[in-house]
Amino acid sequence: MNGSPRHPLHNFIPGTVFKLAYPVMLGMMSQVLLNVVDAIMVGQLGAAALAAAGVGSMVYMVVVLTFESLGTGTQIIVSRRWGEKNRGAASGALLNSLILTIPVGLLLTSLALYETLPFIDFLVKDPEVRGLTTNYVRIRFLCLCFFMVVSSFLGYFDGVGKTMLRMGYMIIVVSLNVVLNYLLIFGKFGFPRLGVSGAALATSISVAIGSFYVLFRVLKDDTLRHHPFFCKAHIHLEIIKKIVLFALPKGGRMFFTFTSFLLFIKIIGMVGVKDLAASNILLAILSFSLMPGWGIGIAGATLVGQSLGGQKYLAARHYGWASVRFGVLFMGLSGACFIIFARPILALFTPDQAVINVGFVPLIILGSVQVFDAIGIILAACLDGAGATHWVMKADIVIHWILLLPLAYLLAVVLNWGSAGAWASIGVGMILYAMVMVRKFRGDSWLNIAA
Repeated sequence: MNGSPRHPLHNFIPGTVFKLAYPVMLGMMSQVLLNVVDAIMVGQLGAAALAAAGVGSMVYMVVVLTFESLGTGTQIIVSRRWGEKNRGAASGALLNSLILTIPVGLLLTSLALYETLPFIDFLVKDPEVRGLTTNYVRIRFLCLCFFMVVSSFLGYFDGVGKTMLRMGYMIIVVSLNVVLNYLLIFGKFGFPRLGVSGAALATSISVAIGSFYVLFRVLKDDTLRHHPFFCKAHIHLEIIKKIVLFALPKGGRMFFTFTSFLLFIKIIGMVGVKDLAASNILLAILSFSLMPGWGIGIAGATLVGQSLGGQKYLAARHYGWASVRFGVLFMGLSGACFIIFARPILALFTPDQAVINVGFVPLIILGSVQVFDAIGIILAACLDGAGATHWVMKADIVIHWILLLPLAYLLAVVLNWGSAGAWASIGVGMILYAMVMVRKFRGDSWLNIAA
């Protein structure tokens, strides 16, 4: 192995990691604010509305994160070409990515035309919650064409280290969403009172406007002016194939992970509507810690990919562990807050004391395992950046489907521990995931994967 990081190994968080991570973290924090504001506002409409928004958001996340993996495939290739100082090939990867994401986005948006969605009927048994969830999902799907195009551009800019664009995009989307939520959920200032559907419409409009901001920034980017991506000579079937090959494992991983969460929500739904409402609040709270952790993982993946592109293997390993230290610090502090202020945090989302009581113990459990969650998600992202996407996908499937779901059903339904038992299984899954990722990253098999 050759090459070494410029910073001494005893530095807790190298400046390079922080410089790349903080814009993405702030962008992800704005995404957190979006989820939290949605939950707080919809929570004022009652337990059924809160449950519907929670299930609908999870369905949307399954689709988004499955196909957003095309942006991750783009980032992997771009970061390698950037590390090799091949700027033209990096911009060429962007065009080939758009060839994939534009038709996929249009196809996904067409799902909004269907009046009924069979998978909603499977997930939700309560008729009122089912109807609200279906309307919410259909409206959210309207913005998928915009989201897919943006994922290609953000994958490129993350790959070259320009993570500020993601932060700007998310701040615009969240700021608009907060205002539009207030207007459309409650019917303020002459706008129609749309309730749960208003929350979905507010998000779709915000994503569309944020997408135009990204396109504007793309036209102004100096790198793409010198190495324009829109060039017929850049179109190569081999690059498209590589993007798909890197994206498929992560897309499969996101699909299986979040469909397992959907089934997890279904298990909680067997317990009761208030448990379902509390779980929506818990997911919003968890995102406060999780999404910035993902942002640190994106920064780590970029640095790992660029280091491997320059054959600096020690630097790649160093930046991975440095990213983990950063994530443990942030997510560990978040977990401590979950434990200390559990009831006041839950009370922000709902005045229903029964829902607060249901969510109290699970929030304590989640706070206790945030350090393990940080280790797992950040090392998984770094391994993705190295190209080990197939291995990470297999690990996700085994832990979430073979271990977590059966355990959740056993604890929540068979042993009658309720939603607290189901969330305890999530804690066990986070610990196991961290252990598996640490074992893989400490080895050498991920250092020489071609990209």
